[in-house]
Amino acid sequence: MEKYHEMAAKYFHTFEGRKFYPKLLSLRWACWLITGIAFFTFIGTLVWFRTWPWMIPMYTAEVLFILSSLWIENFKWKRQKRYFKLREENPKTHLKEVQCMHLQHITQKPAGNFAAVVKEIADLRTNQIRFSPPKINYWRLVYDPDSKARLISITLASLALFVALVSRTTDIELPSILEFMAHDSFGGYLINLLGIAIGLYVIFFGIYYAYSQIKAFAMSWLARWNWQLTEDYVLEHFVTALVNRHAPVNWQ
Repeated sequence: MEKYHEMAAKYFHTFEGRKFYPKLLSLRWACWLITGIAFFTFIGTLVWFRTWPWMIPMYTAEVLFILSSLWIENFKWKRQKRYFKLREENPKTHLKEVQCMHLQHITQKPAGNFAAVVKEIADLRTNQIRFSPPKINYWRLVYDPDSKARLISITLASLALFVALVSRTTDIELPSILEFMAHDSFGGYLINLLGIAIGLYVIFFGIYYAYSQIKAFAMSWLARWNWQLTEDYVLEHFVTALVNRHAPVNWQ
């Protein structure tokens, strides 16, 4: 398994090395950090200020954060084009060809055997986890993704039971859904709910994008200094590249 970790680290440093990113003390990283902090700060203050004018700076910070992330990605892409001397015509296709060549050189396998390499890595990882001393995953004690369906069904059943108990114990007549829909203000409520749903979607999209960007950049920087904590991240990057660059045996 150590050999595969070495291969993964070599491939990672070749295509994701520090040479492709701006210096830490640069305008790009400063904009990325400032807009990211501003975005999360405005989200935190949203609890106290829930009016539309106060949301405008939050959405502005979100857009600026995404643009600053794309600015860094564009810098990386230009560096890669120069470093690998990519063709001006279809440079992304040329980069894929270069990646495939490097993978063949690192693994000493043709592209048609990349799937076999991935399977071997997966089998080794399974056996490594199976025969290694047990580790406590504290996050899974709080939330287990495998139990998502059960948690949703239990939550819905609890809500249904709560509504049934309330409807049986209260003397107040519950409003009819048809009467509510026929009310003059129903259209306004529907528009407001739609606006809230869109606003929440944009906010959660920004949070997810920010989380993925922060995680990717943090793990990438740590991996460049060969931190043992990032071994799995680098290996996943390597396996993903093998899967994407695999060529079928009968491929022409």
